[in-house]
Amino acid sequence: MIRRALLVAAAAVAVILAPSAAMAYTAPGFNCTLSDSTPNLGTPVTMTCTGAAPGEVLTLTVTRTPAANFGTKVLTATANASGVATFTVTFSPAGTYSLVVKRASGAVISTQTVKVLGVSAAAGVVAGGQLSRTGFDGMPLAVGGGALVLVGAGVVVVARRRKSAHVPA
Repeated sequence: MIRRALLVAAAAVAVILAPSAAMAYTAPGFNCTLSDSTPNLGTPVTMTCTGAAPGEVLTLTVTRTPAANFGTKVLTATANASGVATFTVTFSPAGTYSLVVKRASGAVISTQTVKVLGVSAAAGVVAGGQLSRTGFDGMPLAVGGGALVLVGAGVVVVARRRKSAHVPA
C-alpha cells in the first residue's frame, strides 16, 4: 500500500515538473535575435542569425500588416565563417511587421514580429518606461502542484488511519 502511494506521488511530481523541463529545453541549431523589437521610424534594426553553415545564404522576408503602402521586401545575407548572418532593415511607415528568415531550401528558421512606432528617429525622442517582459513564470504552477501533492498525501494518510482503526482485532 505504501509502495502504491509512493508511485502515485512520484507520478504527480513528474506531471508537475514536466512543463518546467520543457521550458528549460533549448533547441539546437539556429538562433535569430533582433536589436530592437519596437523601433522608431527611420531607426535601423539588425537581425542576427547564428547557427548557419559558413557560406549558407539566408533570406529575410519583411511583410507589413496591413500591407498598404509597403508591400513585401526580401533581403538575403550570406553566413560568415562563424555561421552568423546579419540583416539590417529600416522601416518607413509605422505598423506591425512580420520578419521571416528562411534557408535556401525554403525551411523557416525564425519568425519575428516588429511593431514600428510612429515616432521619427530624427525627432530625437528617447523611449522611456519599463522594458518588455517575455517568457513564462512557472512559480505559481509549481506552488499549486506542490499544494496538490501535499493535499493528496494528507488524504492518503487520513484514509489509512481510518482503515487501520476499523480493522477488527
